[in-house]
Amino acid sequence: MSKPLETPKKKFSLGALLRRHISILQWLPKYTKSDVVADFIAGLTVGLTMMPQSIAYANLAGLPAQYGLYTAFIGSFTYVFFGTIKEVSIGPTSLMALLTFSYTEGLPVDYVILLAFLAGCVEFLMGLFKLGFLVDFISPCVTSGFTSAMSITIVCSQLKNLLGLRKLQNHGVFDVLHQVFARYAEIRWPDAILGLSCIAFLFAFKQLPKIKTRSGFLRKTFWLLGISKNALIVLLTSILGFYFVEHTGASPFVLSGAVPSGLPTLMVPSFGIRSGNDTVGFLEMVQTLGSSIFVLPMAAVLANVAIAKAFASGVIVDATQEMMTLGLCNIFGSFIQAMPSCGAFTRSAVASSSGVRTPLQGIYSGTVILLALSFLTPYFYYIPRATLAAVLISAIMTMFDYQIFPKLWRCNKFDFFLTLTTVIIGVCYGVEVGIIAGGLLNLLILLKVWTRPRVTTEIRMDHQGNDYIYVRPEVGLFYAATDHLTTKIIQAYNSTKGLPIVLDCSGIIQVDYAACQTIGNLVDTFHKKSERVTLLNVKPRVFKALKRTTELNDLKVCQSLDDISDGDSNKTHDLEIPLIDKNATERKLSYYDNV
Repeated sequence: MSKPLETPKKKFSLGALLRRHISILQWLPKYTKSDVVADFIAGLTVGLTMMPQSIAYANLAGLPAQYGLYTAFIGSFTYVFFGTIKEVSIGPTSLMALLTFSYTEGLPVDYVILLAFLAGCVEFLMGLFKLGFLVDFISPCVTSGFTSAMSITIVCSQLKNLLGLRKLQNHGVFDVLHQVFARYAEIRWPDAILGLSCIAFLFAFKQLPKIKTRSGFLRKTFWLLGISKNALIVLLTSILGFYFVEHTGASPFVLSGAVPSGLPTLMVPSFGIRSGNDTVGFLEMVQTLGSSIFVLPMAAVLANVAIAKAFASGVIVDATQEMMTLGLCNIFGSFIQAMPSCGAFTRSAVASSSGVRTPLQGIYSGTVILLALSFLTPYFYYIPRATLAAVLISAIMTMFDYQIFPKLWRCNKFDFFLTLTTVIIGVCYGVEVGIIAGGLLNLLILLKVWTRPRVTTEIRMDHQGNDYIYVRPEVGLFYAATDHLTTKIIQAYNSTKGLPIVLDCSGIIQVDYAACQTIGNLVDTFHKKSERVTLLNVKPRVFKALKRTTELNDLKVCQSLDDISDGDSNKTHDLEIPLIDKNATERKLSYYDNV
């Protein structure tokens, strides 16, 4: 009899524990000079991509630009020590910015920093208690619908900056569109023209790496221009804004405004704030943040694990370590006034295409952000808001996954409607509600499969020409599905005027007490009708559970149809499938006796 493989137990070792959870200890001893050059190029490229994105995402979250930059460098530095996937870049993202804004709009920045701390704690605990399986309940269809809804929401939220509309309230997609049409006359056309021109510029430069050329120099130049497009457009339009302010005294565009220079102050997140003459305590702040404390971590873990799997290159992703690392990034970030963060697919793709070798590229990309905070913040004043809106819109528009809908329609129409429902709910009621609704719909489908499994019932004939009822449930048997299986068996028995029952258990990998009782009741019921229930292909653990909870005197258990033989010739419907090899059959039956 075969034995299951057992993983050898390892003795506790502090060194092994540190190497497992402080990932830099695994790869740093193997670091080479060529790795330094590759990581430096990749880190510099990611940093130039991250800098304008961080400013734009801070704007999307309703925060000053410096908060996005704080988030960028602390996430990059932290992931170097604890992260496992070299391409992953932790920092501000459109997803985290949008969710943060939806929960903290109109609240002091202390709420945002506290949210980053609490989200980090939840993420760390999820990794510590290995709760990554919760992400598995969100299918790719729901994820696609979620990202599509998010892309629509972000594009609409940036219309005010793209069109230069001041004091435009963002209370949902339809409300924003209504306000834009209602205030059509207030559109600032210099901002609109600049914003649309920036979008055209970004999409044009995105195509440069796709140009085929025999010249290696041109190919590398096009690639560099393509991945630096965000930094280039921010630089060019900032120069334009600076020119107007210095030579005409005012800019025709709405500018970003002053950004404090220097590094952030290290301080503990506020667990209570003063609001006027009142003091708001920690519990009141948590109550105000509400479900965001759990929605943000789930969305961040979902995004981070998905990115890690996409760039793992055949390596098994340690989801537990990734969740704990993400939690540490947010916890550490909250001490330097950072907003909630997670991995960004676009920056990870840039790192991958840049030939990154190790997570150490985060040191270089984070250093770029530190240099920007130290020396470039006075010039951030001149960045037009329309440019930042264009950066966001051009990056997020590609996330609308329209190509999946015809595939889903051809493959599985329920998945099509699941994805469409997630998009609609996400657009109408918020992306966080959309992903929760999609996850619940997914869960309902799983429950339906387990409570109403497909049961095959058909009449078969043995070698002697006697008929019997063959029954086979397609998935496991638990308490919620027992009545369904009983009904199917009795219906089949009654419709055939009483044939013997053969229950194929090959699809049943585990049973609970209710399932054992159900099988026992079936045995008793058919014994009173002078019929015997025969079980086929019963797995050892299932047989062990049956043996402990039911009387098996009137139950026949076999491993295959060849083993079914009933010696009672007085029965009307006797299964007389001949035994091909008596010795082999005895060995099979003794297999169950030894369980």
